Amino acid sequence: MKRFLPILALLAIFVAGCATPEARIKKNPEIFNALAPNIQENVRKGNIDIGYTQDAVMIALGQPNRQYTRRTDAGTATVWAYTGERVSWERQRADARIRVYDAQGRRRTVSDWVWVDVERRQEYDKMRVEFDTNNLVTAIETIER
Repeated sequence: MKRFLPILALLAIFVAGCATPEARIKKNPEIFNALAPNIQENVRKGNIDIGYTQDAVMIALGQPNRQYTRRTDAGTATVWAYTGERVSWERQRADARIRVYDAQGRRRTVSDWVWVDVERRQEYDKMRVEFDTNNLVTAIETIER
């Protein structure tokens, strides 16, 4: 296990290093510098708007969690989805067979019920960004909570 620790540490640094707009700007300075100053300001804050390029969205928000293709009468569009996760807990009753020792010290199996906490994780799209054939943002869909 000790020999894997340096590899795990490097992997964690790599993953965390790309997790902010500032880290992505440092990784792609030529793309960032080609953006207009007002767009640079928004991208640095992790914000996007209609008309932004895919590169600007990538620097602001990072890699999408999912990609969709949307076909309509007007043509085909690419949709990037950024996801979130809801975690909830639910207490449930479960039947259990339990090994116990009786008063004489003999082992036996009894049936009883117990309460268990069950974790439920639900992934959802918290933002969808639609691009036209020129790779410009045409729509931004966010979830209202």
